[in-house]
Amino acid sequence: MKTAYGTYAMPMVPLEDALLMLAEIGYEGVELAISARHNFMPDQIDPPRRKRLREMLAHLNLGVPALFVLGGVLTGDRMRHEENLRLIRQVAELAEELGIGPDPVISMGVGGRSDEWMERREELLKLLEGYAEIASEEGFVFAVEPHVNAIVDRTERAIWLMERLDNPSVKLHFDIIHFYLAGEEVEETVSRLLPYTAHTHVTDVRKLNGKFELVPLGQGELPLLRYVKAMHEAGWEGFITVEVSVMVWSKEGYDPYKTALASYEALREAFEKTGVRG
Repeated sequence: MKTAYGTYAMPMVPLEDALLMLAEIGYEGVELAISARHNFMPDQIDPPRRKRLREMLAHLNLGVPALFVLGGVLTGDRMRHEENLRLIRQVAELAEELGIGPDPVISMGVGGRSDEWMERREELLKLLEGYAEIASEEGFVFAVEPHVNAIVDRTERAIWLMERLDNPSVKLHFDIIHFYLAGEEVEETVSRLLPYTAHTHVTDVRKLNGKFELVPLGQGELPLLRYVKAMHEAGWEGFITVEVSVMVWSKEGYDPYKTALASYEALREAFEKTGVRG
């Protein structure tokens, strides 16, 4: 398995600087956050910059496990859905021009609310068919991310969605923390969801009095060693991508370098203790 870090954690750092920082720390991959807040939208990236970024990624030997588009599939707004589909096409073009390789992964959150599951799951399926069609045409994998309190927030729902859709162009963006917050066992969740997974996130959490706070990796309650071991034993050979929540990076005094470094050290230590070799 390999280490990666998401630029979602670095809206205050120019992407070129972030790439240099992550390579210096030792990360093997970088997940690129696509959002206006991160000053990284396809229409903001002209051809010369795309060429420079492609050269930097190759020179630094940084893989790109996914391009992470902020937003949600289940919008409730037809015009917003059409805008998302247009954006996804643009991101697919960007991925090709950055030289990410065959079958790049483009991911997005699922959206919606947990209590809407029965009412809106067929609507969600229909929307995902639109993403699947574009993914098939453009040659990428669309990865949808279940999320705590979202319409898909537990294993049974994720599997139902994947089995009903039954399309190789749409898979899961699997972040263990959302299922951990739902009270699921790490090992069982990993073994059940990994066959449907194209991309990962891992972060950490502290729980208190029925509430929770997402925190940097290694600073919370997630049993990281069990998670890494379960992923390894289930046969995952790709990137484990560290995510740092807005709950962390929006705080005053946040240091993007120190957080990325501490996260890397926590993940590498987990690799070493479980006998995983990156």
